[in-house]
Amino acid sequence: MPTLIQICIVIVTVGLLAIALMTARMMMRFNKATEEFSQVVNVIRESAVKFDLVTHETQVLVASLRDCVPPVLRVVDRFEVVGQRTADLSLALLTEIELPVFTAAAMARGVRSGANHFLGRLMQRFTQRNAPINGGSKDE
Repeated sequence: MPTLIQICIVIVTVGLLAIALMTARMMMRFNKATEEFSQVVNVIRESAVKFDLVTHETQVLVASLRDCVPPVLRVVDRFEVVGQRTADLSLALLTEIELPVFTAAAMARGVRSGANHFLGRLMQRFTQRNAPINGGSKDE
């Protein structure tokens, strides 16, 4: 065989060997990427299971809240009725008692003022009677 053909065969063999090595590296990278993708898929599946669990628990919570709302509304209505009755009672009480209380307070102020004035005049009369100054009651 001529040398040129042998060189060509060596070049073709080296080329085939390079292609085989590149194919093997590419297959290893593809396997690695496939494994990583498989791990991502597993994580997504686990997350989906957890999401389903959270969704189920949320549905249970909403259902229990639906059961709790009517009694709470009834209690709120009862508080409203009690509050209205209390307001009506306090209004009636103030309306009925306000005038007599103001009258009694005015009367007490009047009695206190009258008593204060009376006692003041009485004290003034007794203190002036025993006064040691000219024109007092002892000079008469």
